[in-house]
Amino acid sequence: MTTIDSSETKAERGQVLLEAKNLKKYFPVTKGLLISRTTGHIKAVDDISFALRAGETLGVVGESGCGKSTTAKMMLMLEEPTEGSILFEGGDVHNSAAVRKSYRSSVQAVFQDPWSSLNPRMRVKDIIAEPMVINWNITKAEQQERVMKLLNDVGLNEYHSNLFPHEFSGGQRQRLAIARALALNPRVIVLDEPVSALDVSIRAQIMNLLKDLQETYNVAYMLIAHDLATVRYMCTWVAVMYLGQIVELSPVQELFNNPSHPYTKALMSAALPSHPDTEQEEIILQGEVPSPLNPPPGCYFHPRCPAAMDRCSVDTPVVKEISEGHTLTCHLF
Repeated sequence: MTTIDSSETKAERGQVLLEAKNLKKYFPVTKGLLISRTTGHIKAVDDISFALRAGETLGVVGESGCGKSTTAKMMLMLEEPTEGSILFEGGDVHNSAAVRKSYRSSVQAVFQDPWSSLNPRMRVKDIIAEPMVINWNITKAEQQERVMKLLNDVGLNEYHSNLFPHEFSGGQRQRLAIARALALNPRVIVLDEPVSALDVSIRAQIMNLLKDLQETYNVAYMLIAHDLATVRYMCTWVAVMYLGQIVELSPVQELFNNPSHPYTKALMSAALPSHPDTEQEEIILQGEVPSPLNPPPGCYFHPRCPAAMDRCSVDTPVVKEISEGHTLTCHLF
């Protein structure tokens, strides 16, 4: 019988659980109806690397279309990488069936829209219990006991277990989605814009709930977000993406106190200040984001960069570490 409490197998806080190495995802562009041929590739994710540690949160930020969601889909094995590897506790998830089986139950997701992520035909108790029914060999009584515990953990009551999703508010539905994600004692949860579809008054409650559950379950989060205030509050590390590449990766406070990459500075200047009286530099980028089908040579950001040099349009920058854990992809450093 599979045990419900797997706390003794949990990794220590700070231990690397999930690692992406040189990940690429290219989508082919084809031409022709009867006889199609590949004319190019959309470089949705172009050679990124990062690590996710137990009990910590990695935020991934950037403009729409920069590759955040594609990265999340690869982490959830919803997309196969074109190149590169994903390591879970040191094992390659694409080369080992045993690692892949463990990975599927150890990595869960909470999606952006709580209205469409829950089955409207199932009662709450069945929605939360479904992962346990599929993956664990436990009795009905044990399932129900764990469902009630998870409902209490996310701030709901036991009587909610017999209701349907349409009987809940948006914030309550997101709590149900979080409970379902926790059902299998996961090591990692991918949070895809978990509060962006909620009322402003509810967002802080859900963020505080996620932080409390992280302490309780020692789970690692990968947070996909646009709102920099959410990232600053929730995250331990932040990866800034531009046109499929990570241009800056840093501990959260260092990034917000000392953004170094020109794109990160522009991103920060576009966000609302934490206080109305705070003055911040206004940086307006010229032009549009280049097409991932035909990215510019050299540094992808150079056509819009206010600090671009001659070499930026020719030489591809390499990742440099400017301080402990703080890396940049830029010729300025």
